[in-house]
Amino acid sequence: MGRFVHVGGLARAGTHGRRASLAVLTGLVLLAGAGCSTEPVWMGADSSIGGPPAPGSPGAASPGAAGPGGTTAPGGGHGGKADGAAGITGGSAAGPGGSSGDVPGGPGRTPGGPSGTGRAVLFGGDVPLTKEEPQLGRRLAIVRVYDRIGQRFPNRREASLLSQGSTILVSFDTYPRHGPSYAAIAAGREDATIRAFLDSVDQAAVKYRLRSIYVTFEHEANNVSKHAGLGSPAEFIRAWDHVHQLAVDAHLDWNQGGRLHWVLILTHWGYINKSAASYWPGAGEVDIIAADGYNTGGCRHPGRGGQDPVSPASLYSDVVSFAAAHGGMPVFIAEWGSVAYPSSGVQVNFIRQMQAFVDANPLIAAALYWDSEVPHCNYEINNSSSSLAALASMGHAPDMQGQVAGG
Repeated sequence: MGRFVHVGGLARAGTHGRRASLAVLTGLVLLAGAGCSTEPVWMGADSSIGGPPAPGSPGAASPGAAGPGGTTAPGGGHGGKADGAAGITGGSAAGPGGSSGDVPGGPGRTPGGPSGTGRAVLFGGDVPLTKEEPQLGRRLAIVRVYDRIGQRFPNRREASLLSQGSTILVSFDTYPRHGPSYAAIAAGREDATIRAFLDSVDQAAVKYRLRSIYVTFEHEANNVSKHAGLGSPAEFIRAWDHVHQLAVDAHLDWNQGGRLHWVLILTHWGYINKSAASYWPGAGEVDIIAADGYNTGGCRHPGRGGQDPVSPASLYSDVVSFAAAHGGMPVFIAEWGSVAYPSSGVQVNFIRQMQAFVDANPLIAAALYWDSEVPHCNYEINNSSSSLAALASMGHAPDMQGQVAGG
């Protein structure tokens, strides 16, 4: 499918300068309107509220400093990179763990480097958003699905998505009282189950001719209230280390000739309050840094009154900064969305701002809209023709035509 380079390559970087002004959205409003001014409060949607997702339900989901490389104002959203600067590899820089992963077609390596993408961004969303593909006028390049340790991959819905040409970002998670602890995983007690899952993900990518498929262990581990009892951040890292080593030993990773790319997903708040460092397994074990975050309008705290909208820059600038500080790693916005607000124009404006923010930050390799709802919070766009039109416009933008290499 042609030559693929690491995200932030020449095509996007070349247009970055003239588009940077689009990223001056609104100033950094650290969780203004999210009811989080005095303490860390998790923002986003989580289908595990009241219990874990039902087995085999890929649609069950959870949402979640100065800008990188020369951003002068917090929340400005500027990538601030030129060709050759840190983070813009253009196919020449070393990938995570010291591998020259940006050499398309190199021995035993997947074209596309750590992100597995081409020069454009993967436009995607959750399973419910696939139902809107006719209105969006395109196929989602990447779909977010959620599995638990012990489930089989792919289930029927996942197989259907893969057969239609979409790659997948899949969680395999454990839950308090419903799954093994981090310590048990690190001790190898779940090795057979986890190894079988990772093997099946890699085999599915081969079967459906997808060069890259994306996995994450225990997404949003920094959402402490949802992970109480599983273990400490240090124990999470040891569990991640062990799980990743299982894949390495089986030669399943992209830089070993396999298809797996590893995505560390935390809530956006973890990057803002700097707690993300406590969950960082290391560049040799993570290919992509990701965040979940939402424009909630205060829906997480009903009865406290309305909240002003926040901007994409205020939500995601810190994850881009974190990635830039860790060698210019690729970034996925793994879950994003906005509640409707009384005025439909707010959701539309947030989508347009998101398009500008992604366009202005070449490290961003994928953006996945979460078209679902949880108690008190509804991020669906199917009830708003104007929001659907805005998302369709984003999906047809030149920079949003990314796809993984096939073969």
